[in-house]
Amino acid sequence: MYFKNFPRILLDKDNGVTAGTKIAVDILKRVGFSSSGITSSEYFRNYTVREYDTPETIADQIYGSSEYHWIVLMFNDILNPLFEWPLNSKKFEKKLDNKYNGVSLFIDEGASGPSGTFNKNDTLIQTSLSGGAAGSTGFKCLVSEYDPTLHKIVVTDIDKTYSFSKGDEIKAFNSAGGTGWDDYVGSALIKRVVTDSKQALHHFETSGSITSGYNDIGGGTGTSVIWLDPLSQYNGITQNSLGSGGINYSDTLLYGYIMNDSTSYVKTNYQYEEELNEDKRTISLLDPKHLPEVVGSFKQLIKQ
Repeated sequence: MYFKNFPRILLDKDNGVTAGTKIAVDILKRVGFSSSGITSSEYFRNYTVREYDTPETIADQIYGSSEYHWIVLMFNDILNPLFEWPLNSKKFEKKLDNKYNGVSLFIDEGASGPSGTFNKNDTLIQTSLSGGAAGSTGFKCLVSEYDPTLHKIVVTDIDKTYSFSKGDEIKAFNSAGGTGWDDYVGSALIKRVVTDSKQALHHFETSGSITSGYNDIGGGTGTSVIWLDPLSQYNGITQNSLGSGGINYSDTLLYGYIMNDSTSYVKTNYQYEEELNEDKRTISLLDPKHLPEVVGSFKQLIKQ
C-alpha cells in the first residue's frame, strides 16, 4: 500500500539516469509529519513497544490493518526499522554476541608499558611471564580492536586450550614489523582480563551536573547523563584531569577499574547497548481518528 502511491519516473535501464525508457518507482520521494503534529497531544498517543511488537502488529492493533505499518514508522521518523526499532531479547543477545565477541585485555600504563602500538588483525602472542620462563612463546590470536584511551585490546580467534591471566606479557606482530621474535610492533603487560567483552568497560558516567564536565549530554540538568573522562579523578562533584593539580594515573577512574576492579561510575558494553535499545521502546502513535485524513493527505502529497 505504501509504495503503491509513489510517483513513477523513467530511468535508463543501464545506468539509472532519469529521462530514460524504464519505468520505476521514485522511492526517494519523502512525505513526513510536521513537528507540531507529532508533539501535539491532539494527534498522538504514547506507546511502549513490547517484547515482540513490530510496526505491523502495532498497526493491526491500533488501525485495524498491518498495511498501515508505514504510519507507525513515519510518525516516529524511522527510516530503517532493522536498526531503529527495539530488538526483542533473543535478537538483542545475538547482536551483542556478534558485536562484542572475544576477550578484553586491559594493559599496563607507565614505565613498564605499553610500548609500540596494536592494530586490527595483528597477530598477538602471549609470553609466559606469570606462569613460566620469560620469553617462552604461548599461543596466537588476532587483535580485533585497540582502544588506547581505555588501554584496552580486544582479541579473537583464541586458542581454546588457554586463557589469559593478569601479569601475562603480550606481543603483537604484523607484516610491517617482520617475522623475527624481536620484530614485534607492540608489547604490554596485562593488568585485567574480561573474558566476556559484553561485560567490559564501555565508558564512565554519572548523572546531574558537575563542575567540570567531560561530555555533558543534556546540559547539566538533574537528569542528564555525563560521560566522565577516564583519565581523570572524580570525587562526585568535580573532575580533575590527569596532570592537573597533582593528579597522577593512579588517581584516575581508569586506574581504579583496571588495577582495583572498581565498578564506580562504570558503564559496561552490555549496559550501554541495553539502555540504547530500551530508549527505542517509547514511541508515539497517530490517534486512529486522524487516520483517514492522514492517508488522504499522504496520497496527494506523495504524487506532487
